This record gives sequence, C-alpha cells and structure tokens, in this order.
Amino acid sequence: MSDLEASVNGNGIIHEGDIPKYEPTSIDQIDKIYTTLNERFNSGKTYSLAYRLYNLKQLAYLIKDNEKRIHQAVYKDLGKGAFDVSLGDLWPILNEVDLAVRRVKGWMKDESRIWDAMLSFKFMRPRVKKQPKGPVLIISAWNFPWQLTLIPLVGAIAAGCPAVLKVSEHAPSSSALLAELLPRYLDPEGYAVVLGAVEESTKLLEKPWGHILYTGSGNVGKIVATAAAKTLTPSTLELGGKSPVVVSSCANVKIAARRMFTIKQMAAGQCHRLCIRYAVSHLRHDATADQTIANGNDRSVAPDYVLVVKDKVDEFVEACKETLDSFFPPSPSPLSFLHTPQSSSMRNDADLDRMISYLDKADGEGKLVNRGELNKESRRLGISLVKTNLNGEGETGGLVEDEVFGPVIAIIPVDDIDTAIKYINARPHPLALYVCSGKRSVFTKVINETCSGSATWNDFGFATLARNLPFGGAGASGWGSYHGKDGFDTFTHHKAILEIPYLFEPLMSLRYPPLSNAKKAVFKFLLCSGISFSRPVSVEGEEGKLKTRKVVKWMSTILVGLVAAYIGGLRWK
Repeated sequence: MSDLEASVNGNGIIHEGDIPKYEPTSIDQIDKIYTTLNERFNSGKTYSLAYRLYNLKQLAYLIKDNEKRIHQAVYKDLGKGAFDVSLGDLWPILNEVDLAVRRVKGWMKDESRIWDAMLSFKFMRPRVKKQPKGPVLIISAWNFPWQLTLIPLVGAIAAGCPAVLKVSEHAPSSSALLAELLPRYLDPEGYAVVLGAVEESTKLLEKPWGHILYTGSGNVGKIVATAAAKTLTPSTLELGGKSPVVVSSCANVKIAARRMFTIKQMAAGQCHRLCIRYAVSHLRHDATADQTIANGNDRSVAPDYVLVVKDKVDEFVEACKETLDSFFPPSPSPLSFLHTPQSSSMRNDADLDRMISYLDKADGEGKLVNRGELNKESRRLGISLVKTNLNGEGETGGLVEDEVFGPVIAIIPVDDIDTAIKYINARPHPLALYVCSGKRSVFTKVINETCSGSATWNDFGFATLARNLPFGGAGASGWGSYHGKDGFDTFTHHKAILEIPYLFEPLMSLRYPPLSNAKKAVFKFLLCSGISFSRPVSVEGEEGKLKTRKVVKWMSTILVGLVAAYIGGLRWK
C-alpha cells in the first residue's frame, strides 16, 4: 500500500459515501443564513472571550478529528497526497488556531494611547477599544481549499465576527465536506458555508458585510471592490501577481534550484489562487449585460520567473536540470511528476493546454531548455524551463506577460542586479519576491528598491506560513492583510475612546461664550502642542543631525559601560 493510500484509507477503504454530495445553497437559504448570522451578532454572544475560545478550539478539532476525510476530499479534487495536504492546508490552520487561543485575550484588551496624548487629553483615559465589525464574508479558493478558507476564519472568530464562507465550486469534495462539518463543530448560528458559483456569489456580494476578504485576480478583485463599495463594506483583497526570483552572481545556484523546485512542485505551481466567476451585470452601467468574468489570470506566491545575472545563468540552468533529474526522475519512478503525491493535476484541460502552448512556442523559438513529462489524461505536467532573451528584450506572450500559474518557469538573463530591479519595477507589484544570494547586502538592496507584498531571502513560499507576519499585497497585488494578529485586526473595528467626566466642567466651561483673550490663551496651552524643533536648513543638514545623534548615542553607551565597569571594579577591591 502506498503512503498516499495508507494516509487516505487508514485500516480500510473509505467509501464514496464518506464524502457528501456537492449541492449548491439555495438563494432563499442564503437570505436565511444572512439573517441568522446578524441576529447572532446583534445578540452580543459572539463578543465574549469564552465564545471565541470555544469556536477556535472546535475549529482545531474539526481538523484533527477528520484529517483522513480531508485527505480523501483533497485527493479527489486535486490529486494531492496526504503529506502535501497536511503541510500546505492543515498545519498552517492549526498553527494559527494555537496562536489565537493563546493570544486572543490580550488582543481583545483596550489599547492605551496616553503616551502620545497632549497634556489635556492624558486625563481623559484615551484608548482604543477593539470591537468586531459584524458578520463577514470570506471568499475562498480551490487549490488550497482548507487553508485559504479557514485561516481567515481564525481571524474572524478571534475578532468576534460571525462569518459566511463562500467556498469554491472547483474543489467540490472539500467544499461539500466543510459544509457538512462546520455546523457540527462551530456555532451553526454564527458560522456557515455557502456552496455554489455565479448566482450564489452574486447574491452574497449584494449584501452589506462587516468585512469582505477575497483572494484572486485583479480583474475579479475590481468586481468585488465595486460590490463592496456599493454597500460601503471594507474589504481585503489578495490579488498577487507574477512573483519574481532574483539570482545574483554570489548565489549558490544548486541550493536555489533545490529550494525553488520543492516549492514549485506543490499543487503543480498552482499556489494560493482563487478561481471563481461572478455575474457582473448588476455591477455595470449596462444592466442588460449577461456575462461573467472568468478568473483566468489568478494569483500565486509560487516562483513565476527567475532573473539571473548573466554570468551565472548557464550554471543556474544546469543546476536546475540536475535537480529536476535527481528529485523527480522520469516515469515509471514513483517520484516522477506524473505520479508523486507531492504535486497535483492541473485544474482543467484549458489550464494544461495553456502550459503546453507556452512550451510549444518556446520550442519553436529554440528557447526551451527543459520539457517536463506530460500525461494529458491525468492532466499532469512536469516542471519545464524556458530561457528568454537577455533582459527579456523582445519577449511577448503569456509566459512573460501573464501569471503562469503552472509548472513552467521563464529564466531571464539580466546584465546585473540593477537591471533585475528595473525589470521588476517596470511591472505591477508582486505578492511575493524572492532573492537568492550569498550576501545579505544584495537582498537588502533588492527589498529596499522594490515593492512587494512579502520578500524572502534564499527560500520560497514561507511567508504564507508565518503566523507572526502579515500576509498581503501592495499596489496591484492587493490591499490589507491577515494571519495571526493581523487577521484579528482585519476583522476588528478600532474605536477611539475618550472619557470626560463632569469633574472637568470648570475646564470645559472655558469654551463657553464669551471667549476672552485669557480663555483663548488657556485653550492654546491645552490644545496645541506647538513645535519642539528649529527650522530645517536642508536634507543634508538633517542627515548631519542624524549622524551626530547616532555618534552621541554610541559614545553615551560606551561611557555608561566604562562607568559601570569602573564601579564594578571598585566593588571587587
């Protein structure tokens, strides 16, 4: 029995009946769900720490108790193996729940703002109160159907928000299983799953929410943002982009290739993307329009293309070939991309045909340096490499213009690091950026001179697993973020609080008419902090002051150290 079969089957075969049938949620039921969640929120029951902790812990046990069924569901949807499902989908959820359970009590506490307050405000107990925004909508994804659904839910639960999960119709087994399990473990009046596609998504987007969190393409992101704007609903958009890799002259290309491909293989390079279609006629001025927008250019944190300094490109290509041959030998090896449970199938025939078109074009131009194995029946394709012109000059087509979202990587030779930076900056800001170099200074230069949602030195994809860091885009790759406390903050309203008791009436009465010069002077003293710095002369002058302060700080530290050492020496005597 294979590792995949053992993990899915356990001591026996799991029957088809263990995965429920996928049935779209009716429109009437969506209205009832929305009403129920609002009633639960208005009751105030979701506010308490106990309620949040109970549902967070139950969410963890939803995963623990049903791990084998989840493995089976994802295998049916995507052909992923059990370990890959646990690594990419389930462990990150458990990590987030664990953090939230331990920290949510502190996250909920009022935040004092006395320190920066002006004198008069220090006595008004200035603080920020954390309150849930209300019922929220989380629009989910098919390629990591559990992680990208439930990690945002962790933030919503921690914030005290009821939530509707619109799960993807492209992962029907996983979506149907979650719809069965969620009301069994979490408060059914506080959390619900909606199944369906265009009609159901449109219905949900028509309603006002406390917040909407969406992951997907920029085109559909605009549709979601437009719908949210119509109801004045705040939103978080994770829109991604082409995630570049920069390989410097000082990089260890063998390590770079190994680390890159072991991430690129996950989900066949289809990492962290949403594919969902919306009916948009209600969002357009043309009310008769009857069409949908298909999310063809969806978003990912998988390495999309590699910018390699030209004196290293041949060595890098050879390292890539050797790594692929070593890690993923051809069929009939069980490690082949055609068989390994650590990868998956392409979503559909159209996606596979798109990959093949990239390869055929590159082959015809003499730029194909490695063609992965292909099995059209199972929609599996091995990692393939295309080497472009120097600096990408004259290159056109989907491989260099659109997000690849599959197992094909463009290797673009560049003159130097500065050229790589210019190439990145000439395009929309990506969700993720990766730098491979032996010197930290190269990484520092790249991240200082580019803009991206996240940046990682000498590895790939881990920003999506870091529960202590915000995950989100910049510019065209989205707005807002989540994970850990940032997820809690996303679904939390930060309310400014001031307390002005009647005891302050003698002071407050100064504003009552008539306003004398004396009263005005007191008001200025109390309500205007003034400025504590002299007029600046130049940028260079400010730089000089900063350097002087730094020198003074270091000298003061050394002086204190010497004094402490001298006093300590006297004591020993």
